[in-house]
Amino acid sequence: MAARRILDFAMGMDGGMMGGGMMASTRGPGSMMSFTINGEPFDEDRTDQRVAPGTVEEWTLTNSSPMDHPMHLHVWPMQVVADGDGDVDAPLWLDVVNIPAFGEVVVRVAFDDFTGRTVYHCHILDHEDLGMMGTVEVR
Repeated sequence: MAARRILDFAMGMDGGMMGGGMMASTRGPGSMMSFTINGEPFDEDRTDQRVAPGTVEEWTLTNSSPMDHPMHLHVWPMQVVADGDGDVDAPLWLDVVNIPAFGEVVVRVAFDDFTGRTVYHCHILDHEDLGMMGTVEVR
């Protein structure tokens, strides 16, 4: 294994409630919900993961929030090695892996065939749009 990484998908409150108990759904200062990976909201100018081409990495995807987060990695499929129920008996290749609330999933990714920069993100688009996305660069 070239590297092992932990990516924590989290959500929290950035402030208070709007009138009527509704949570704000705007991004940026003054928004009520924050959606992060490893404590950071998405920043297109930041590279979150740097990976060497031709390597295999093991990523532990944790979820410290009370909602499931289906994680999608662009370009490379993920082999699920362990999920919340334990080790996976047969190879299971997915491009979207559900990380259950307060759970974790372990995947392996073979970073072969392609180099460059792309993203991984929660496949719930509201979560992605509010910051639950990161970048990976293979060089």
